[in-house]
Amino acid sequence: MGGMVKLYLKDTSIENIKKHNDLLRKCKVKKSINFYSEEEVLFEYQSFMKGVGHFPEHLFPSDKIKTFEDFKRYWNTESLGEVFCPKFGSLLFDCYFGRTSDNAMKCIKNYIVQAIIDNFPYGSPFKEAGGSWDTFLERCSASKLKLELINENVKYKY
Repeated sequence: MGGMVKLYLKDTSIENIKKHNDLLRKCKVKKSINFYSEEEVLFEYQSFMKGVGHFPEHLFPSDKIKTFEDFKRYWNTESLGEVFCPKFGSLLFDCYFGRTSDNAMKCIKNYIVQAIIDNFPYGSPFKEAGGSWDTFLERCSASKLKLELINENVKYKY
């Protein structure tokens, strides 16, 4: 069992997800940590069509998947679960056992703080956080002031 941290955007539009992924890059968060969008689903579809990757036949019947729309009926959160297919506008990472480095968590913290500041005075851009959020907050090297800012603007849902 991992220490998955989940962070969800309020606005899950394609444009907003792209804006937040761009801000993640500006804050030096590695590319593998990003808000999930339809771009990732398209990548999986292209991999499926090329025969690259592992797509079990019982989950992805090749005789029934001919288009991107067909693929999306099988590649979705309800069918595969949030770990394999996150909800659009969600960012997931594992903060246990060094799977995400302390430096990476510091960069993610910097992104969160910057996103809150950029969105002022319109309220938090984040819907909620979940999973091992408390562990992330302990390990992200945030000052007391930044922790207060984060806690005021990101609601933790158990």
